[in-house]
Amino acid sequence: MPRIVIDARSVVARQSGIGNYVAGLTSELVRLAPDWSFLLLKNPAVRNRLIDAPNVREAPFVGETKSVTTVFRLGRAFDFFRGYDLYHSPADLVPLGIRRPWAVTIHDLMWIEARRLASAFPPVRWANAAWYTYNIERAVRGARVVISISQATADAIGRVYPEHAHKVHVVRHGVDHARFDPERAPPRSALDAALPPGVDYSLIIGQGSPYKNHPGMLRAFLEAIPGDAPHRLVLVRRFSRVDFEMQRLLAHPDAKERVIVLSHVTEPMLLALLRHAKMLLFASHYEGFGLPALEAMCMGTPVLASTAPAVVEVTADAALHAGSDDHTALVESIRRLDQDAELRTKLSEAGRRRAAEFTWRRAAELTLAAYRAALE
Repeated sequence: MPRIVIDARSVVARQSGIGNYVAGLTSELVRLAPDWSFLLLKNPAVRNRLIDAPNVREAPFVGETKSVTTVFRLGRAFDFFRGYDLYHSPADLVPLGIRRPWAVTIHDLMWIEARRLASAFPPVRWANAAWYTYNIERAVRGARVVISISQATADAIGRVYPEHAHKVHVVRHGVDHARFDPERAPPRSALDAALPPGVDYSLIIGQGSPYKNHPGMLRAFLEAIPGDAPHRLVLVRRFSRVDFEMQRLLAHPDAKERVIVLSHVTEPMLLALLRHAKMLLFASHYEGFGLPALEAMCMGTPVLASTAPAVVEVTADAALHAGSDDHTALVESIRRLDQDAELRTKLSEAGRRRAAEFTWRRAAELTLAAYRAALE
């Protein structure tokens, strides 16, 4: 019976991309492999069981997956790994001194390939680039298998670590179709406290890092939509590193009048925002996958996406595409989506069909295949 340790410490109450990845994947892994034994490392703040199943044990350990604690302390916690065959790190980093074979999921190589897009603040950029360059290389070099969340990331691994490209297994994310069901979304009136009742709005969701291209999308929106139109831009910015450009743009009177910035939203509000948006703007410069676009398509929201490889891989022909650096194309695309109801309906239907292809069951099947390859 194979015995697998999975670091699930990113599964916490405040959801994140890595946390959603681990939660969706592990729930299906446990169901698909009832004769395998799983140990889930979990955040001590999580009191309830992550998965209630006979083939699952859970053990608390401080920190979260992408932390200094993972690298410097987890490897010394030998009791977690004793008797287990394989350790799976779901997010780029593995412990120093670990004495078991490992699999590692690589989400992207932005800190190595495009560090200027990862942070606008030079000290953070230099420090994190050095940290990730060393630790990702060590993780990839020592891994039995490398799980890539997209072909785009697999291609990046092949460029940066060509001698390890043969280890890569592409396992694309799934999406929680029960969670992102349009029928679960609250009515438009649930947004009245944040948005003027009855007005249209476009939506941007993402952290405040340069690769998300928030300034480019904000400029394009303000040019594409007339100032007197009953149409706002809602920017859900989970957090923002130093971003003087965005601060200047948001301080402009036109932006103050027409842009609504939300730092955090509840689950019902997120569903309502996605369901009732006229469009999602997702013109990122770089992505490892593009989960917000997939979630929006699942909800039937028309998507304007960039031509970044991972974004095109996820959205295919179910989105309208424009180059992230092509201001004119972004303006024209936003204007077209705003004015063309038939196009929005077409993209809504195509998006839901495309999203149906991404399931956590399929991701779990491919992950189990990667585990088997590692254990061989």
